[in-house]
Amino acid sequence: MVNNMNFYKALSVPLVFCSHFALADHPTVAFGLESAGPINTISGTTAPEGVFAVGLRTEILNNDRFTTSELEAYGAAGLEGVHSVDEIRNTSLSAAFGVTEDLTLSARLPYIERKNIRESEEHEQGEGEAHTHGDSSGFGDLLLMGSYRFFNSNDTDASILVGVKAPTGETREKDNDGVRFEAEFQPGTGSWDFLLGAAISHTKGPVGYHANLLYNKTSEGAQHTEVGDAFSYNVAMTYRLPGHDHASHEHDHTDTSNEIKWDISLEANGETRRENRIYGHLEENSGGTTVYLSPGIKVSAGNFGGFISIGVPIIENTKGIQTDVDNRIVAGLSFAL
Repeated sequence: MVNNMNFYKALSVPLVFCSHFALADHPTVAFGLESAGPINTISGTTAPEGVFAVGLRTEILNNDRFTTSELEAYGAAGLEGVHSVDEIRNTSLSAAFGVTEDLTLSARLPYIERKNIRESEEHEQGEGEAHTHGDSSGFGDLLLMGSYRFFNSNDTDASILVGVKAPTGETREKDNDGVRFEAEFQPGTGSWDFLLGAAISHTKGPVGYHANLLYNKTSEGAQHTEVGDAFSYNVAMTYRLPGHDHASHEHDHTDTSNEIKWDISLEANGETRRENRIYGHLEENSGGTTVYLSPGIKVSAGNFGGFISIGVPIIENTKGIQTDVDNRIVAGLSFAL
């Protein structure tokens, strides 16, 4: 088992990242990790050498879905392919290992569920239909990441982030009619994607400041569909509530007790994504920018940690006709060995 110093450092590293569709009805592109650092922003801190950490995380996107009459109206106007998904749930199992003090390798495997997929269709001239496809679920694509810390001082860490997403996810899920879902509704993309970015963290006493940038370069995958490239950007401030040793929020913490510690955070999490391409043609109702304001809280004791964050969109500038997001809930647990 590890002492608390290693635990807090291990659980503030960027253990998991999510690389799938984004915006109106899709999971976001970047996650941080569990206990001492931010919840959604990627930390610049790496895990101590030899420390192994695992995490279970769920992200839920609740959408402001289109009504049946709205989808019928879109279909009647000849606007086919406008879709609505009530809820997206992304549950990920993650693991990270400190290869050296400055290099952490991590992996993430998601299980993605989309609830009540519906789409506008033109039934006859001047008549529209809201076609119900049903639910889609299955394992998503495996993501492998590396975080290399190139700068380290007593209170500041800066790291380079490199990753690859392999096309391991389900791409042949079928709807209620036994017809294969379009690529954007599948759990996996069928494409090889590559990620590159940077993260920085600065802590002083009970307060921590974190920021990261991450670019996701996609390629053509299943059904000749290429999900648009994505650029995510996140900032966070964390604060350890009074009643605990403030040094525990810094790198030199040596407390080995099982005292319960509480951290609150406030984050701004944004992503800009290009339109999807199908057979090389742009999909009009895709892409854009979404930014969340995300307050959250974490609790940690011994080698365990837990967290929850509730994100509210403050900027939604999507392209074409897409559903808005009502809120985003992120919650999870973590454990260090």
